Amino acid sequence: MPAVPGYATPGYRTLLGRVRANVRAYIRKQLELPRQEIAEIVRANLRAAIWFGVAAAFGLAFLIALVVLVIALIGLALRALAGLDDPLWAAALIAMLVFAVGAGVTGYVGFKKLELRGPTRTINSVKETIRWARARLLGRSAS
Repeated sequence: MPAVPGYATPGYRTLLGRVRANVRAYIRKQLELPRQEIAEIVRANLRAAIWFGVAAAFGLAFLIALVVLVIALIGLALRALAGLDDPLWAAALIAMLVFAVGAGVTGYVGFKKLELRGPTRTINSVKETIRWARARLLGRSAS
Protein backbone atom coordinates (compact mmCIF):
# COMPACT_ATOMS: atom_id res chain seq x y z
CA MET A 1 0.00 0.00 0.00
CA PRO A 2 1.62 3.29 -1.07
CA ALA A 3 1.96 5.95 1.61
CA VAL A 4 0.07 9.18 1.09
CA PRO A 5 2.33 12.19 1.69
CA GLY A 6 1.57 13.71 5.07
CA TYR A 7 -0.63 10.76 6.07
CA ALA A 8 1.95 8.00 6.45
CA THR A 9 2.61 8.28 10.17
CA PRO A 10 0.80 11.30 11.52
CA GLY A 11 1.99 12.50 14.89
CA TYR A 12 0.08 14.42 17.51
CA ARG A 13 1.19 17.73 16.05
CA THR A 14 -0.13 16.79 12.61
CA LEU A 15 -3.40 15.44 14.01
CA LEU A 16 -3.95 18.53 16.18
CA GLY A 17 -3.19 20.75 13.19
CA ARG A 18 -5.82 18.92 11.14
CA VAL A 19 -8.37 19.11 13.96
CA ARG A 20 -7.70 22.83 14.37
CA ALA A 21 -8.08 23.44 10.63
CA ASN A 22 -11.32 21.43 10.56
CA VAL A 23 -12.70 23.29 13.58
CA ARG A 24 -11.84 26.65 12.00
CA ALA A 25 -13.53 25.64 8.75
CA TYR A 26 -16.57 24.42 10.67
CA ILE A 27 -16.85 27.64 12.71
CA ARG A 28 -16.51 29.70 9.52
CA LYS A 29 -19.38 27.75 7.95
CA GLN A 30 -21.49 28.09 11.09
CA LEU A 31 -21.00 31.85 10.99
CA GLU A 32 -22.05 31.92 7.34
CA LEU A 33 -25.32 30.08 8.06
CA PRO A 34 -27.18 33.01 9.73
CA ARG A 35 -26.07 35.38 6.96
CA GLN A 36 -27.33 32.96 4.32
CA GLU A 37 -30.60 32.40 6.16
CA ILE A 38 -31.28 36.12 6.54
CA ALA A 39 -30.34 36.71 2.88
CA GLU A 40 -32.85 34.01 1.86
CA ILE A 41 -35.56 35.68 3.93
CA VAL A 42 -34.78 39.11 2.42
CA ARG A 43 -34.71 37.76 -1.15
CA ALA A 44 -38.00 35.92 -0.64
CA ASN A 45 -39.71 39.04 0.68
CA LEU A 46 -38.15 41.69 -1.57
CA ARG A 47 -40.98 41.74 -4.11
CA ALA A 48 -43.57 41.91 -1.34
CA ALA A 49 -41.66 44.80 0.24
CA ILE A 50 -41.78 46.72 -3.06
CA TRP A 51 -45.55 46.26 -3.24
CA PHE A 52 -45.89 47.32 0.38
CA GLY A 53 -43.88 50.46 -0.43
CA VAL A 54 -46.22 51.36 -3.29
CA ALA A 55 -49.22 50.66 -1.05
CA ALA A 56 -47.70 52.89 1.63
CA ALA A 57 -47.38 55.76 -0.87
CA PHE A 58 -51.06 55.42 -1.84
CA GLY A 59 -51.98 55.11 1.84
CA LEU A 60 -50.10 58.32 2.63
CA ALA A 61 -51.93 60.17 -0.14
CA PHE A 62 -55.22 58.82 1.21
CA LEU A 63 -54.36 59.98 4.73
CA ILE A 64 -53.50 63.47 3.52
CA ALA A 65 -56.82 63.70 1.71
CA LEU A 66 -58.59 62.36 4.79
CA VAL A 67 -56.96 64.97 7.03
CA VAL A 68 -58.01 67.76 4.66
CA LEU A 69 -61.55 66.38 4.63
CA VAL A 70 -61.71 66.10 8.43
CA ILE A 71 -60.42 69.67 8.84
CA ALA A 72 -62.98 70.96 6.33
CA LEU A 73 -65.84 69.10 8.06
CA ILE A 74 -64.80 70.35 11.50
CA GLY A 75 -64.51 73.86 10.05
CA LEU A 76 -68.05 73.65 8.63
CA ALA A 77 -69.33 72.39 11.98
CA LEU A 78 -67.60 75.21 13.87
CA ARG A 79 -68.94 77.80 11.44
CA ALA A 80 -72.50 76.47 11.84
CA LEU A 81 -72.41 75.84 15.60
CA ALA A 82 -70.10 78.56 16.94
CA GLY A 83 -70.65 81.20 14.29
CA LEU A 84 -66.93 81.71 13.62
CA ASP A 85 -66.04 83.48 10.37
CA ASP A 86 -62.69 81.71 9.81
CA PRO A 87 -62.71 78.43 11.82
CA LEU A 88 -60.03 76.59 9.79
CA TRP A 89 -57.24 77.19 12.33
CA ALA A 90 -59.41 75.79 15.12
CA ALA A 91 -60.48 72.86 12.93
CA ALA A 92 -56.84 72.08 12.08
CA LEU A 93 -55.90 72.24 15.78
CA ILE A 94 -58.71 69.86 16.77
CA ALA A 95 -57.82 67.42 13.97
CA MET A 96 -54.15 67.55 14.90
CA LEU A 97 -54.90 66.71 18.54
CA VAL A 98 -57.20 63.83 17.59
CA PHE A 99 -54.62 62.37 15.20
CA ALA A 100 -51.79 62.79 17.72
CA VAL A 101 -53.75 60.89 20.37
CA GLY A 102 -54.66 58.19 17.83
CA ALA A 103 -51.04 57.84 16.70
CA GLY A 104 -49.82 57.61 20.28
CA VAL A 105 -52.32 54.95 21.30
CA THR A 106 -51.88 52.78 18.21
CA GLY A 107 -48.08 53.14 18.34
CA TYR A 108 -48.03 52.05 21.97
CA VAL A 109 -50.26 49.04 21.28
CA GLY A 110 -48.12 48.07 18.28
CA PHE A 111 -44.95 48.34 20.35
CA LYS A 112 -46.43 46.09 23.03
CA LYS A 113 -47.38 43.48 20.42
CA LEU A 114 -43.93 43.56 18.75
CA GLU A 115 -42.26 40.16 18.74
CA LEU A 116 -38.68 39.89 17.54
CA ARG A 117 -37.10 36.52 16.84
CA GLY A 118 -33.74 35.36 15.60
CA PRO A 119 -32.83 32.90 12.85
CA THR A 120 -34.35 29.75 14.38
CA ARG A 121 -32.81 27.25 11.95
CA THR A 122 -29.33 28.52 12.79
CA ILE A 123 -29.96 28.43 16.53
CA ASN A 124 -31.29 24.87 16.34
CA SER A 125 -28.36 23.82 14.15
CA VAL A 126 -25.81 25.22 16.59
CA LYS A 127 -27.55 23.53 19.55
CA GLU A 128 -27.58 20.22 17.69
CA THR A 129 -23.91 20.58 16.81
CA ILE A 130 -23.00 21.31 20.43
CA ARG A 131 -24.92 18.20 21.57
CA TRP A 132 -23.19 16.11 18.92
CA ALA A 133 -19.72 17.45 19.79
CA ARG A 134 -20.25 16.84 23.51
CA ALA A 135 -21.41 13.30 22.82
CA ARG A 136 -18.38 12.62 20.59
CA LEU A 137 -15.88 14.19 22.97
CA LEU A 138 -17.29 12.36 25.98
CA GLY A 139 -17.42 9.04 24.07
CA ARG A 140 -21.18 8.56 24.20
CA SER A 141 -23.48 7.82 21.32
CA ALA A 142 -24.88 10.87 19.50
CA SER A 143 -28.50 9.85 20.05
